[in-house]
Amino acid sequence: MVFNDLREFIERARELGEVETIEGADWDVELGAISELKTAKPDSPLLVFDKIKGYPPGFRVVTNPFTSSKRTALGLDLPLEASKKDQIKAMRSKLKKGVTLVPPVEVKSGPIKENILVGDEVDLFKFPAPRWREGDTGRYIGCGDLVIMRDPDEGWVNMASQMVAIHDKTTCAVYMSPGRHNRIIREKYFARGMNCPVAVCCGQEPALQVAAGLNVPWGVSEYDYAGWLNGAPVPVTRGVTTDLPLPATAELVLEGEFVRPEVEPPIPVARFGDWAGYYVDVEEKVPVFKVKSILYRNNPIILGNPPAVSPSAWTLGRDIHMSAVLWDELDRQVPGVQGCWLMGEAGLRHMAVVSIKQMYGGHAKHTALAAASCNAIAYMLRYVIVVDEDVDPTNISEVLWALGTRCDPEDSIDIVRGWWSSPGPDVLLSPEKRKRRQYEHSLAVITACKPFYWIKDFPPSSKVSPELEKKIKEKWSKLF
Repeated sequence: MVFNDLREFIERARELGEVETIEGADWDVELGAISELKTAKPDSPLLVFDKIKGYPPGFRVVTNPFTSSKRTALGLDLPLEASKKDQIKAMRSKLKKGVTLVPPVEVKSGPIKENILVGDEVDLFKFPAPRWREGDTGRYIGCGDLVIMRDPDEGWVNMASQMVAIHDKTTCAVYMSPGRHNRIIREKYFARGMNCPVAVCCGQEPALQVAAGLNVPWGVSEYDYAGWLNGAPVPVTRGVTTDLPLPATAELVLEGEFVRPEVEPPIPVARFGDWAGYYVDVEEKVPVFKVKSILYRNNPIILGNPPAVSPSAWTLGRDIHMSAVLWDELDRQVPGVQGCWLMGEAGLRHMAVVSIKQMYGGHAKHTALAAASCNAIAYMLRYVIVVDEDVDPTNISEVLWALGTRCDPEDSIDIVRGWWSSPGPDVLLSPEKRKRRQYEHSLAVITACKPFYWIKDFPPSSKVSPELEKKIKEKWSKLF
């Protein structure tokens, strides 16, 4: 289903009984705490915060957009009643038909230009940006956002989702990890002696949000990928103080530039509970993001998507898509892949599980190393686990069962050193590594499969067979 904007998605979710409106919450910690506590229950609702303390009615914050399987399916145009495993299969079917990039279509104007603040009118505190947690040292207006930049050499437009902290009325701090596309682009401008134009979109429809969080190849615009996801081109309109294309139906956009360090001293990043579930102080200061204009709709909605300590709750949409992309990539390298899953319970990017039908000696190890190298998941990956085809990779209980009964640590675990990491979410980077900016960690490659050379002699599983499971669920559908 094509959504023109975030509001359409919210209303469709409301029709499904998946929206809860909360009035009177405080932007200072309270709003974030409610959002996180709500994720403790499976398939928790999308939350609409209105009448936020200190702000007029209509200036809203929306959180937990993808904390249910049904809303994830809604945002990705997948079957609404499908399980996670079947959602991955459905997304993979879309991928197998081929990703046909759909460039955005430029329009003269759009709802995003209903209100425009420039110059002395710019005031970031006009909007109810939350301080999400008790240990946070700042307010984050970008938390489920799009950071939009244009490569100065090739002209393509990059989008990424990054935390954007308010520093003062006109200034923000944005941390970008080394090796990420937008950091490379920013450094290109600085190397030319130029400030880097940037726009931050703080409320947009689901396809844009999902696309911004993916590892699409260098040179491919997330706008084009979102167009494919949505089945229609994204309408964009030119910025007011930049020449960047902005989502025409967005809720709130900040325009400005990253200022070269030699022109204005870099500033610290506000402390924030990252997606790994910890506070990690990033010592590296970041270039100033000077906001020159603010565009917003009447009664704007900030999309807040703060990571919870149970990260799977806020990453479901991304997990489904990235798992399907991993499966598709892996299928081109090794045979017999039966399923893939990014285990969000371990912290979004840290653990990948692949199930295979073993066909030859070393097949499991071959699959694990191939999976680790896939572009979809390589960044900050810490564990790859390969299991047999009778194990559902999306079911953590089944994965742990395979680890406990089919993994011999002496023969089944290998360590790869010097893997790509980041100073923010990686809490295990030592103080010494941080000082010398050595952002690397190790990777465990784990095979939790029946030993191939005596697989026929391995004790049979007592689990319900897939055939019986299908019969039971068809006959007793009301129970499942």
